[in-house]
Amino acid sequence: MANQNLRQSEIDSLQYISSMTNELVQMAEASRFPMISYLLGMAYAEAFDVLRGARPVRHAQLSGNPMHAKVLAKESRAQPRRA
Repeated sequence: MANQNLRQSEIDSLQYISSMTNELVQMAEASRFPMISYLLGMAYAEAFDVLRGARPVRHAQLSGNPMHAKVLAKESRAQPRRA
């Protein structure tokens, strides 16, 4: 059963993400890339768990990716160059 707190577009995205990451896990395993396989497997598990309602939905802006916070912090400190 899909998480009742999700919009249809979010459900579609999670289904696509879980499907693609599952395929990528299989490719990584076949190519003997254990760390890549593990990380992709975690992404698959997270998408699947959110979809089935086992994990709460997080709707914070750019949440989940620590790189976004670093990029946003750099952009806010950047000063325009003057001629």
